[in-house]
Amino acid sequence: MEFVRRNRILLTTGGLLLVSLLLYSVSIRSQPYRDPVGQVLLDTLAPFQAVFSLIGRGAGRVWSGYVDLVGARRDNQQLQERVAALESELLRLGELERENARLAELLAFRARLQGIAYGARVIARDPGPLSMTVTIDRGARDQIRRGMAVLAPQGVVGQIGDASHTAARVVLLTDHNSGIDAIVQRSRARGIVQGGMDGSCHMNYLSRDADVAVGDRVLTSGLDGIFPKGVLVGEVVEVSRRHRGLLQAAVVRPSVALDRLEEVLVVDATAQVVEPPA
Repeated sequence: MEFVRRNRILLTTGGLLLVSLLLYSVSIRSQPYRDPVGQVLLDTLAPFQAVFSLIGRGAGRVWSGYVDLVGARRDNQQLQERVAALESELLRLGELERENARLAELLAFRARLQGIAYGARVIARDPGPLSMTVTIDRGARDQIRRGMAVLAPQGVVGQIGDASHTAARVVLLTDHNSGIDAIVQRSRARGIVQGGMDGSCHMNYLSRDADVAVGDRVLTSGLDGIFPKGVLVGEVVEVSRRHRGLLQAAVVRPSVALDRLEEVLVVDATAQVVEPPA
């Protein structure tokens, strides 16, 4: 008993451990315990858990899609801005290329002229239906004066009607106040090319027996003291003989597209064409 009393703690601990081992061994060999209440709860909550799980997965996909959509929109906006910048740069380069081509053509035309000539840009157009004029960016300070001829590589444009210090007004070939002494290149028939009230262009004061036909080219004669001789004015598109009198007239289509004019040469009356038009 004295041994039991002195080792009671150790013996108690060992006994409890032995009992635990016996109970564990018995529980392993026996059938598992089934809780009917737990099974009912499990069956009841299973559909709700499936729905909650599905909602959770859907919400996750929606959030992920929203994040991706925000990123895609940002990338799309950046791409649109980049495309707009490239298109603007492409337009600018295209305009520079066209301008260089026009200036090269103007310089080639200048090389065919001998005498004083000034390059100028068209900066305004007269919107009035009865006045066919444009404004250029050169004036009296650039030695531009009234009556000087205005030409383009394609032919006659008009003449200076008025000049201020920094700009000048050009009376176009089609203005009713315009008049150019001209000849038909093929037959050398002579007449005056004048503008009409409707913006048309006519070669008047042709003698009735003058040889003028559709397709003939009309050139400046150089006898008016304004335009150099041999500059192309236009092409005859119609010939009409009046019922009475000794004259006939021809409708002339200008060789220069006056509604698309951008650069011109202002030429002094002493200038001459070194190389005639082809």
